[in-house]
Amino acid sequence: MKRFFAFLAISASACVGIASAQATVESATPQEQVTFANEVKTDNAAPAFQSEAQLKAEKLALRKERNTIEFNATLNASLSHFNEYWRSVNGNTNSLTGVGNILFTHTYKKDKFTIGTKVTGKLGYTYNFTEAESDSSITKSQDEWFIQTSPAYVLSKSWNVGGSVSMRSQFANGTKKDWGAGEVPSSQFFAPAYFIASLGVTYVCPNAKFPIKVNIAPLSMNATFVTSEAVRAYYFADKSANDANFRDVDGNTLTYDQYLANKDLMSLDNQNTPYVYGLTLANHNKRFEGGSSIQIDFDKTFGKKGIFRYRTTLYSFYGWINEVAQQNESKRWNATHADNPLNYEHIAPTVRWENTIDIKATKYFSTQFYFQLYYNKAQNAKVQTQTVLGVGLAYTFKNK
Repeated sequence: MKRFFAFLAISASACVGIASAQATVESATPQEQVTFANEVKTDNAAPAFQSEAQLKAEKLALRKERNTIEFNATLNASLSHFNEYWRSVNGNTNSLTGVGNILFTHTYKKDKFTIGTKVTGKLGYTYNFTEAESDSSITKSQDEWFIQTSPAYVLSKSWNVGGSVSMRSQFANGTKKDWGAGEVPSSQFFAPAYFIASLGVTYVCPNAKFPIKVNIAPLSMNATFVTSEAVRAYYFADKSANDANFRDVDGNTLTYDQYLANKDLMSLDNQNTPYVYGLTLANHNKRFEGGSSIQIDFDKTFGKKGIFRYRTTLYSFYGWINEVAQQNESKRWNATHADNPLNYEHIAPTVRWENTIDIKATKYFSTQFYFQLYYNKAQNAKVQTQTVLGVGLAYTFKNK
């Protein structure tokens, strides 16, 4: 019995030791803590997606910012009527005149680059009438179109450097006259036509209340074209009939066709005498001049409602390059032809001064006054002027 209790005691001690050993092993192994890493990247930038309407709105806003457009159209008329007794004493003629004008300007600006475009046109007719329809007539009173483009690079707030190219001519035929070989017109489309190209600098007044521009072009070129042979024949016959010096070597009047058939009929001096819009017979249908030019532009609208607007352009060109060339040619010719010296007329500056005053009574009713002074010695030694006053309808569009 004692042996049995002793065996139980030994067995119990062994079990307690094994349990103690197992607990020690488990507690000696530390527990690992599980951690989670956030590997998802975040992007704080705004989404690249934009609606189509938003993109169109931005493009329109940018286009309006860079482009300035103006369109102006007027239709003016005037009427003069005298009764039979007034005409019998004073000799006046009843007349009805209508004149249409358009003005389009466009300016594009991007950073320091600008390009301006200007288009003008005017066409008017006068209807002279009496009780007898056979005495009625229609004559052209206004006729001109003009296109100009001027690219430039901004140097500073007040100065630009760039160039300018322009063309000027008319739409319809001018007055017709029969010089013995059928009626011929005094002018036609591109007869005459004036082409101007210049390169220089432009001063722009920074004060918006005094919008004046001054373009100085040390290098400028003027070209005159008379592409119609009928127009050349008109002025050849007019010159030969009214200028005793502009005839053949025997003093007889000539027609343009006779001259073309035998050019030796005209002396060398006559062949170098201007007879049609500054052109000579030696020039045939075009004449080029090189020199310098200056142009002053002013365009100001007065009043909050813009009822009064004044526009003026003063342009002057001097063909000093041609003057030097003619002097040298004359010296070379006269050195070997003392018995038949070559004479030439000195070149004078060309001046063109235009003034336009618009007075708007209402949105669609206005009065326009136009005055132009023109001097071109090659065409006429006298100063030419024209004045037009009209009342009528007007329409203006501006995008700004």
